[in-house]
Amino acid sequence: MTPFQRILGPDFQDLPTPVRDFHGLSASIRTAGLAEVSAPANPGVWLLGKIAGLPRPGRDVPVSVSFHPRADGREFWERRFAGRRYASAMEAGSGRDAGLLIEHFGPFDLLFRLTPGPGRLSWSLAGWRLLGLPLPAWSRPVIECSESGDGDRFVFDIDVVFPIVGPVVRYRGWLALADG
Repeated sequence: MTPFQRILGPDFQDLPTPVRDFHGLSASIRTAGLAEVSAPANPGVWLLGKIAGLPRPGRDVPVSVSFHPRADGREFWERRFAGRRYASAMEAGSGRDAGLLIEHFGPFDLLFRLTPGPGRLSWSLAGWRLLGLPLPAWSRPVIECSESGDGDRFVFDIDVVFPIVGPVVRYRGWLALADG
């Protein structure tokens, strides 16, 4: 069972088909598509994006995501936006984190609340940790993600805003199974 199936339970079956397909994997897949990426032009945002490997701004940016489910219930995601790579691992929370999706991103753990809705799945950042230590709520970025479907395409819209710095990146686009 995938992290998304564990967290959403019976609500998982109500998700749009492409979202259900990409979050219900039992074997690795590679996807490809296009994205529109926007980010403010300021040195702090540029540095944060460079360190984190976040996508560079642009229209019709080629994007690929490889999803690798593991036997232990975790998933490894490798994303490439115009060749710029960033990766993370996903797992369903347990204990005090039960019901949350945990994304391990370098030294950070991002804890997301998943909310299924009509025709979509929404993610909202509910907490974060650095090296396993909880960080204060005032320092937490606002990360909102929406996933839906358009025919066979998986559609995404992710918006990241940090306190003090402000908007950091927004990327939206689509993915489909890659050839081969």
